[in-house]
Amino acid sequence: MPRISANKLGEYMISSSPARRRRIISDQKKPSDPIPQLYRLATKPIAEFMAAGANDESIVDRAVLRLRASSGTKWAMDDARNTADALEEFLQVANGLPPEEVRYERGPDQAPHLRIKSVDISVCPNLLLFSEQRGVPCVGALKLHFPKSDERALGREGGEYVATLLLHWLAEYGPRGVKVLPSLCLSVDIFRRSIVHAPAATLRRMASVAAACEEIAAHWERLDPAT
Repeated sequence: MPRISANKLGEYMISSSPARRRRIISDQKKPSDPIPQLYRLATKPIAEFMAAGANDESIVDRAVLRLRASSGTKWAMDDARNTADALEEFLQVANGLPPEEVRYERGPDQAPHLRIKSVDISVCPNLLLFSEQRGVPCVGALKLHFPKSDERALGREGGEYVATLLLHWLAEYGPRGVKVLPSLCLSVDIFRRSIVHAPAATLRRMASVAAACEEIAAHWERLDPAT
């Protein structure tokens, strides 16, 4: 089954380079170990910090100290250092997230995938957001994007695609009887300190996503993952 993560699909959507788009598909078909595990230690302290009201920075500071003191292979130590950098950046980003009346919870570890045009899209929100608007319970979701490389930056357009996927994931798999708010569906690019929410109108973007998924599915079987 062709598959792609939401953040990679965001990158794919904004890339004008055929070679880059081909590389994204190839990496999704046969990912290189241990790349999928990068920044895996960042989600827990971020979720704990936000769930506690985003006021107790010591939650993140303790995680940063542990990471900077960690040992192991060169890859593990590099990942720990980069994760610590990401956590410190997140404390700056957090000031721009929705205010105190929004409640944050960690997203599901095993989130169901969206399926669009025979492509499985792993949306996997890092955080779920709960609020109330004029007495109506509302929900949103947040997806973190960690890469330092500008080549993999999402920008506003890519962030809007990711936030739109979060919105549609919630509509399909989120809590029932709760309104999904585009303003609470957020793509957060850590190292560029960028927060992008889903647009109010998503029909055009989802049509573009469907077309991209058709393209990904068409290339999936004939693509040599070694290229």
